[in-house]
Amino acid sequence: MQQQFSEHHELGQAYRELLSLCDRLETLADSIPRRIDLTSCRVILTELPEKLRRVHALEEMILFPAVEIQRADDGRYALIARLRAEHDQDDRAAVELVRVLKAVLDNRPSLSWDAIGYMLRGFFETVRRHVATERLLLWRHA
Repeated sequence: MQQQFSEHHELGQAYRELLSLCDRLETLADSIPRRIDLTSCRVILTELPEKLRRVHALEEMILFPAVEIQRADDGRYALIARLRAEHDQDDRAAVELVRVLKAVLDNRPSLSWDAIGYMLRGFFETVRRHVATERLLLWRHA
């Protein structure tokens, strides 16, 4: 029981850190194109892949087994497959986002400012939805 609490606490902390990063992405999106905080952009580039990988690893270690144990129907496999597919989608989107932000830092953006803003918003809104859904799943299966 203590280990389960500790694992849930660790995942909760990882979610809070990822959501904080989403807040910074939103601030960055709001600043485009006039007031881009280049320092914040660099921090985001550094932290995003690591934080996303950490959350996904913890979910696969904590949430996925909980879903498998609690759901007796065949739907559990479909749910886990969907969650894995969402992780893959998040990872691909993060790689593309990092690529675009690196180009911004190098003062050679490959997309229009509107497109970059939409890309940032699409990413952080999707991540926020995933975190909310996975928190709900964890709460239901804890």
